[in-house]
Amino acid sequence: MPDGAHKKVKLNVRVTSSKKEEWLDSLNDDENLSSLVRRAVDREINNEYIPKKAINNLSGNTGQADVDLSPLLDQIDDLQRSVTSVENKIDTISVAQADEGEDEDIEELAMDLLPRLPTYPNDIPNDVLEGMGGIGERSPREFILYIMEARQEISHLSIDGSAQRFSSEIREPTYLVKEALCYLENNTTENVHSAIIDGTRHWMRL
Repeated sequence: MPDGAHKKVKLNVRVTSSKKEEWLDSLNDDENLSSLVRRAVDREINNEYIPKKAINNLSGNTGQADVDLSPLLDQIDDLQRSVTSVENKIDTISVAQADEGEDEDIEELAMDLLPRLPTYPNDIPNDVLEGMGGIGERSPREFILYIMEARQEISHLSIDGSAQRFSSEIREPTYLVKEALCYLENNTTENVHSAIIDGTRHWMRL
């Protein structure tokens, strides 16, 4: 006979017929009344039940749990603008260190790069132009940000105005390409503008 921890003791539980029917209706497919009682007792002993009153109270208070996050979101927006501003300044400083002796070379490189720049509206598909309603009241930087971010959702909008792309195409060092692009933006009247998207600056002619 089994003994010790494996010894089983039979317990008789008397309930009304209606209670028995209620329990039978609650059985899972692989359960019987004995296993149902054992499971219920174990959960009661181990405090695994959540009182219905507590659930009702929680459900009734969900509206009170709403928190006004607008001040926090405003701070995040301000922080993002500050980070973008710092990125712009760092990137501009990093490409503005050309030696005086290289000015003519940078200017020549800039003129070689000019026809390669993505241009508004020529390089933007007609359906995209119609959908965005032109530049509108966007600043040049805002427009470039809009176009570059739209590439993620519009498969046939393939615009890349990064120095890395031009460097690969013309086989010139990226830092020289950046200097030439900054020259186009800051020292010519070619309407060249730029914006930083995900850490990479893109240039366009607008």
